[in-house]
Amino acid sequence: MNSTAPSLSPTPAPAPPPGPKPTGVYRVLHTADWHLGKLLGELSRAEEHTRLLNFLLDQIRTLAVDALIIAGDVFDSANPPQSAVAQYYDFLSALLRPGGCAVVIIAGNHDSPAQLEAPRQLLGTLGARVVGGMPADAAEVLLPLPDADHPRLLVAAVPFLRDRDLRLGQSGQSALEIQQSLVTGIQRRYDEAAAAAQPWKARGVPVLATGHLTVVGGRASSSEREIHVGGLGAVGAAAFSPTFDYVALGHLHGPQAAGGRATVRYAGSPIPLSFSEAEDDKSVRVLDFAANALAAQYELPVPAARRLCRLTSTRADLPGLLAGFTPPPAEFPAWVELTITDPVAGENLFDQVQELTKGRAWQVVRVVGRREGEAAALTPEDPADVAGITDLLADPAKVFAHRLAAESGLGEAERASLGTVFLELLELHAEQQRAGAEAGRGKSRPPVPA
Repeated sequence: MNSTAPSLSPTPAPAPPPGPKPTGVYRVLHTADWHLGKLLGELSRAEEHTRLLNFLLDQIRTLAVDALIIAGDVFDSANPPQSAVAQYYDFLSALLRPGGCAVVIIAGNHDSPAQLEAPRQLLGTLGARVVGGMPADAAEVLLPLPDADHPRLLVAAVPFLRDRDLRLGQSGQSALEIQQSLVTGIQRRYDEAAAAAQPWKARGVPVLATGHLTVVGGRASSSEREIHVGGLGAVGAAAFSPTFDYVALGHLHGPQAAGGRATVRYAGSPIPLSFSEAEDDKSVRVLDFAANALAAQYELPVPAARRLCRLTSTRADLPGLLAGFTPPPAEFPAWVELTITDPVAGENLFDQVQELTKGRAWQVVRVVGRREGEAAALTPEDPADVAGITDLLADPAKVFAHRLAAESGLGEAERASLGTVFLELLELHAEQQRAGAEAGRGKSRPPVPA
């Protein structure tokens, strides 16, 4: 298969698979970035998510997991479809009904804090703790598991930190000043959580912190939306105190250690959410805590229910490439993104490809025309045009930067000033959208009887 996906090197030696839980171990499963309700263009991922959730339920029981950590982006949007919400509650019901496994859920940048937290009292009675927004007092995010009387693990459940949690916006700030205030704010929030956890640490209780953010040097994919506008909120791995025995991160979709620290890790998305993740080996993380510390951690591969594949070809080589292509095995038919390196203007490549692949057990769902040295562009006839436009609009900061670069009459100082103003306006717009969505949900609920 001719793939254009980025390499995941350097790749560490494979971790041994988790075995039966040893006596005295408190076992945790770290996952993140489910993005329930996600579409690939107009294609539903619901079947893949159903297989994923069934797999997690099976592994939690088989491996005798004591606690499940979901490090943000449970849903793909702040207003997920009802089918995605039903998947979420069906999973929690199946997991919590028998008892024996605690659940800690934090909000990611795609989630609505208000929506996640709405049923938290009910979920709390069943053993699930939900933290949607960061409280003013960091001690309120400390969750002893299984309970405060018999703590085996303390979770500092820090959710996605929004701009308002980190800094007070001031007019006229440069991009560097905004970046410094965001990074300082994130560091302060984690230092506060570490300080609040110290009494528990002194009692010999290991501490796990959560987070949904970007660590400098992390390997990204095209399906991740920038957390802070312009990527200004990326922190170094040193932001996490040694008080934390493990930091369970969400946001980046490739499973990886952050900043070279083996105990600061992204679980990664458990299914490939875009073609940029086609080469990822998806997994979740199993952690064993014993003797008041993290004793071992394991990578648990997630079986691929559907493969996303990338192919690249010239027009002349296309029939032979498609005739000889066989995707890796999976339960559902593979979806393929095809890049043509010598497109002809006006040529209906998508229909030609559909004719060439008729009757195959896999489907080409996106055709891209891109000459060497040019940015990728969808052919006009490609029904994935809408997906391409959505991807573009999802990152307006880069679009604006590209537009500024094209203005030859602007000086560097003018470009920098306009760029900073645009980032501030974009952040303000994002905050207003979130506030509006949460206000709208509140109005739609019936009044609570006195």
